Amino acid sequence: MNDAPARIRRIAVALDASPHSLRGLALAAHIAAALGAEIEGVFIEDTELLRSAGLPFLREVRVTTLGESTLDAARLERELRAGARRMRTQLERSAAELGIAWSFRVWRGDLAAEILAAAVDAELFALARIGRFAPLRRPRPPRAAGTLIGVLVEHHPAASRALATAIALGRRGTANLIVVLQAADVDELESLRGQTLAELGDLGADTRLIACDADAAAALPAIVARTGIDLLLLDAASGLLARPSLWTSLEALDCPVLIGR
Repeated sequence: MNDAPARIRRIAVALDASPHSLRGLALAAHIAAALGAEIEGVFIEDTELLRSAGLPFLREVRVTTLGESTLDAARLERELRAGARRMRTQLERSAAELGIAWSFRVWRGDLAAEILAAAVDAELFALARIGRFAPLRRPRPPRAAGTLIGVLVEHHPAASRALATAIALGRRGTANLIVVLQAADVDELESLRGQTLAELGDLGADTRLIACDADAAAALPAIVARTGIDLLLLDAASGLLARPSLWTSLEALDCPVLIGR
């Protein structure tokens, strides 16, 4: 496996005004503090949703009142601006509490096709279900103890960079680790297990290793649900982040992902 990655300078986190964003922001802020990195909030304005506003056949149902109305474009723009102000304030407050540098910007684009471009030059990008892809149910509440980070490890160099980032967090006492080993067969699994334990060193005794077959998209949701993983660390080349299946993956996983770029 490769050496540890270069220093992480910036962690970007995708935001809207939902509870899922607040959960992702809190996790990303604590990781930024542990790594001595800046946190950048990227408030997402979905162009597809904005284009749809005002169409007469599109109806909006308010969760609190169950009232139904057309989706007004001007009101949507006002609500987006108000949501951005609220998230900027929350980001500023979190950064001040943790003593980290921060920045904030608004990104407008095709949420389904271009979201990974929103991170620009950040080494890590935190992404949860947002916008029209966020479910109505609230996210799973945080655990009382420390953050539990899962990392998917495969037989390619980029996966070892994701593992090195997870190890850095484990050594700082920021998180407990679960390493998910994705292998095609028993021989590959044993090879991957040996390499991973060598990387973990003295952390190996406190790190749980879980085997996962080649179809990670099918196996990971059950692993996340069973173990209670709070945040899943992936490499940007992971098949879970492929554009056609990205939002399906996020919905099934029920936890934010932290993407190493």
